Amino acid sequence: MLRHLTENGSVRSDGCARYAAGHQVHWIHAKKCRQEPGQAVEILLTAGDVRDDGWVELRAAFDYAGDLPEVWTHAPDVLRETLAGHRGRVYWLSRWHALRLVDGEGRVAVLVNVALDGGELCGVAEAGRP
Repeated sequence: MLRHLTENGSVRSDGCARYAAGHQVHWIHAKKCRQEPGQAVEILLTAGDVRDDGWVELRAAFDYAGDLPEVWTHAPDVLRETLAGHRGRVYWLSRWHALRLVDGEGRVAVLVNVALDGGELCGVAEAGRP
């Protein structure tokens, strides 16, 4: 079963303890995203943009941002659910391969560690198992 967030605000799924690209956000990674975010590009991202295989096509909110990559997450269902309830802005932090969801008050609500290469989805029930 998938769950929303860890204590540091990263999207994760039950049973996943990995901090690799596309998985949980390690506390050091979260700290670096706060202290040295680099260029933050505002993007348009909704639950409908997250595919079942974990791939997400990033679309810039403004034309001047240029081309953005397609990224991958280990828990697409959790990201979709998180985005469905999000009522703020979303930013792409290219330096750290992270998505930063900011609430209406300007506070970071969620940090999502994404990868430029795909991998195995976490939290997906195996055949014959609930």
